[in-house]
Amino acid sequence: MKQVIQSLRSGELAVEEVPAPIVVPGRVLVKNRFSFVSPGTERANREIAKSSLLEKARQRPDQVKKVLEKIQTEGFSSTFQKVKSRLEEPVPLGYSCAGEVIAVGEGVEGLFPGDRVACAGAGYANHAEIVCVPKNLVAKIPEGVADEEACAATLCAIALQGVRVADLRLGEAVGVIGLGLLGQIVVQLLKANGCQVFGIDLDSDSVDRARSFGADLSAIRSEDVEKLALSMTQGEGLDAVILTAATDSNDPVELAGTLCRRKGRVVAVGTLPMNIPRRIYYPKELELRLSTSYGPGRYDPEYEERGKDYPYAYVRFTEQRNLETALSLMAEGKLKIAPLVTHSFSIEDAKQAYALVEGETEEKSLGILFRYGDKVESPTPPSHQSMEPHDQIGIGILGAGQFASGVLLPRIQKISGVAMSHVITGRGATASTVAKRYEIANAGCDPIAVYQDPSVDVVLIATRHHLHAEQTIASVDAGKHVFVEKPLALNREDLSKIREAVERKHRVVMVGFNRRFSPMAREVKQWFEPRTGPLAMLARINAGRLEKGSWLLDPAEGGGRIIGEVCHFVDLFQYWSGSRVEDVQATCLHSEGGDQNISVLLRFTDGSTATLVYTAEGAQAVPKEFYEVHSEGKSAQLDDFKMLTLSEGNKSHTSKSRAQDKGHTAELEHFFDCLKAGKIPELSFESCVETTETTFRILDAIRGL
Repeated sequence: MKQVIQSLRSGELAVEEVPAPIVVPGRVLVKNRFSFVSPGTERANREIAKSSLLEKARQRPDQVKKVLEKIQTEGFSSTFQKVKSRLEEPVPLGYSCAGEVIAVGEGVEGLFPGDRVACAGAGYANHAEIVCVPKNLVAKIPEGVADEEACAATLCAIALQGVRVADLRLGEAVGVIGLGLLGQIVVQLLKANGCQVFGIDLDSDSVDRARSFGADLSAIRSEDVEKLALSMTQGEGLDAVILTAATDSNDPVELAGTLCRRKGRVVAVGTLPMNIPRRIYYPKELELRLSTSYGPGRYDPEYEERGKDYPYAYVRFTEQRNLETALSLMAEGKLKIAPLVTHSFSIEDAKQAYALVEGETEEKSLGILFRYGDKVESPTPPSHQSMEPHDQIGIGILGAGQFASGVLLPRIQKISGVAMSHVITGRGATASTVAKRYEIANAGCDPIAVYQDPSVDVVLIATRHHLHAEQTIASVDAGKHVFVEKPLALNREDLSKIREAVERKHRVVMVGFNRRFSPMAREVKQWFEPRTGPLAMLARINAGRLEKGSWLLDPAEGGGRIIGEVCHFVDLFQYWSGSRVEDVQATCLHSEGGDQNISVLLRFTDGSTATLVYTAEGAQAVPKEFYEVHSEGKSAQLDDFKMLTLSEGNKSHTSKSRAQDKGHTAELEHFFDCLKAGKIPELSFESCVETTETTFRILDAIRGL
């Protein structure tokens, strides 16, 4: 299918042939008929992407700080690869579209193939022939509303949320500063709400257009707008002002305060500075309110991604219900979009459309549509690379996020005798970009292509955690060996099913527990060999906080940090001791996020013990991982895989490494070398199962089970 893609690194824009998405639970697959270009947001995104790396850094100092911290902990080379991978990720443009439902995923109710729908959401409702959109960001189009108008429903929801935040009453006088696309929609919504409207802009055509949509008064900014506002309100001033301007100037904020009455409201909808002049706002006791995009639910992954709606009685208007309201107003004739549309382009001519948006031509524009044909063709994949079964291994990649594309794939590419033949991701644009970067023959969105391809010997699974078990089982049942990133499974039921599949098909399954392959971790093990006594092991992990709402903390999707990350340290303890976990004791902080702050005591079958302190509450200045191992008069101290001190008696030797090596390269080389030689990897499937089961036991202990 065709999709509009932007390069984050260079800003180059292209219409590319990419794999079409597939329907997944909780989402709706839609064939687009029209999508709407948001002039403000998309122009801003284009400007950022086209800026130099230095300018990008100036605009995002928070990201620069993260990069510098990564360089300190992981070294320049590793950080450079990750930054390069991030900059090369394709950026899909667009967030407002309308089309026909092709299919609905499990858990989606009230929608059926053939329904006309409007869709919202950056990253979902893109300028593409087919989109896959979460159910809470989809609304049915009423009879009488054309697709050409419905595709603007998301922009209407943005305007509508601004009106709601203003908390207006019938008959109140409201100013609208900035009469671009959003401003014109706000004018119509205010009139539908029974308000008096005063529109203000720098452009005379925009002022005239607002008047045609019912504005009671409209004027050019250079006129004496303060006197006009006072004359409109019996000398009191406006009850509220809604800012829909997109500008670097602080004038709209200052003007809004000047026009407002005492105790009035100013609502910021557009992208503009907010340097609040105290001399204006303080004497009037004005309120400045911010309107968040399309409404309640925005930026909440529970609502947008996981489909958990807010209770109707407590949150009357959510993102979805704002979309529905906008569409209803269109059906009633109270909200007109067609007069705002100045240009319509075929998706193939996207570059011409963005030339208008960016002001590269003298021609004026306001609303711009992309239209899509009825026939959608997926790109014909290149033929599979010829495979030599004895000296070359074919790999299918499931998932190509930042870790896979920045850490795993560059290393696999350097391993001789290994060929990546498929890359499958949830977004076709990502799959296509990764395929080009790593010269992978086939890109797609459906993992069945990997399972059914006889040239694929190994499936590498780097998707989100909740998919690992399902994809591991499907791969094994298809006769493939599996390298799966941690965790292997999120619950005992799935773990049992994986064991059954491996026993049934006798395939190799190895989990990405890379730390045991680190050169310094190997030195620790060798230091204590041979030994006759047990080990006393200690690990302190300063994991840092995850953002609230992170999918990693969701029990159903990420499994939480014990299952999702503590497994690494359990495996490392098993490697050093060379024995199985016999007993588990654990406790956690009795506070919010307690399971991110745990103390664990493990006893092993050889008598060794391990103490793990895992915390999200530590200072950033403290390195993430620190280990100590003691036995028979010997000690080892490993500091973040960059410094190792080995001690015996009164003597110590310290070795340092500039670059952090957590064993990713050695791990992958070992796995593929074993497959080529027909050997079982050192990290056995049984050990991976034991580690996973231990994380379940840690959770049980914390819960008192």
